[in-house]
This record gives sequence, C-alpha cells and structure tokens, in this order.
Amino acid sequence: MTSINSSPIQDAELEANAVSVTKWFWIGFLFGLIGVMIVYLRSPKVSVGLSAKYEEGERSMFERSYTETLKNREVKNTWLGFAVAVPLQFALISLMLWR
Repeated sequence: MTSINSSPIQDAELEANAVSVTKWFWIGFLFGLIGVMIVYLRSPKVSVGLSAKYEEGERSMFERSYTETLKNREVKNTWLGFAVAVPLQFALISLMLWR
C-alpha cells in the first residue's frame, strides 16, 4: 500500500521527524534529572491514522521505527534542556554567593 519509492521505515522516520519535541527541551530545562527520567520511562505512541495504511508486517515495522525515532529525538532534547539549565543554575548560584 506504500509508494514504490519509500519504505515503511523511511515513512516512519519522516513522520517522527515532523513531530515537535520542543516541550521535552523545556521538561529537561525545568525539571532536570526528573525530566530525564520521565522521558526514559515513557514510550511514544503511534496514532492509528498514521499506521492504518500499512499491512500487518509493514505496520509493525512502521510503528517500531516511528517510536524509536521519536523517542531518540525526545531523549536528545531533554538532555539538551538539562545541559542548558545546569550552567545557568551554577552561574545564578555563584552570583548569589559572591554578593
């Protein structure tokens, strides 16, 4: 049911890359390591509309690739938010201590 030029894995990666993960940056920024733990514990779900156009075998490949790609992006952005927050917190604390 897919086009000749694309596979379910490529389609899944394209769909997952189109999803905004900005909220995970802010979760990592605001909640720190707790936010990082949250992103590792949850698993993104594939909407039925995205995977409905595939047969059973292709559907499982699509869903697996979609969740892996999206989870990797969410984890990366959460760590990035945490990495931005830590130096800012240290700078703020050092400013408060040296006054």
